[in-house]
Amino acid sequence: MQRKVFTLERVLHFRRETEKLRKLDFVAAKQEFEQAEDLLRCEEEAMDTLHMEFMSRQIDGISAHELQLYSDFFQKKSRDIVSQREEVCTLDQNMVEKKDELIAAATDKKMMEELKKKKIKAHEKVVAAKEQGFLDEIALRNKGFE
Repeated sequence: MQRKVFTLERVLHFRRETEKLRKLDFVAAKQEFEQAEDLLRCEEEAMDTLHMEFMSRQIDGISAHELQLYSDFFQKKSRDIVSQREEVCTLDQNMVEKKDELIAAATDKKMMEELKKKKIKAHEKVVAAKEQGFLDEIALRNKGFE
């Protein structure tokens, strides 16, 4: 029975699985960030639309009560936008952290794969040297019978 050439196969498997998990984490963080960014864009567009509506209402004439309602709504929308911007920044930082973790996991896996390749090449050299020695010995023995 042949010995295992690469004894760290389990470690390599673990690193591959870790990379897969980190990739899933990164994709989830990226989707969450993109959704929050889309929501922010929608909030900003709604604020612009509201502002245009307010301007047109001012031209037509606006009551004090409506002016107060617009003012309150502008304040609320402004707070919502600031809050959403903070959320986007937090999610962006989270996404960057997940990306860094993915890069580290991919690097660890790549190092193990390179080590495996080196071990296999070294093993193949040893086997080839043994085979060559065996063939040389057979050739010498056959020469002795001639």
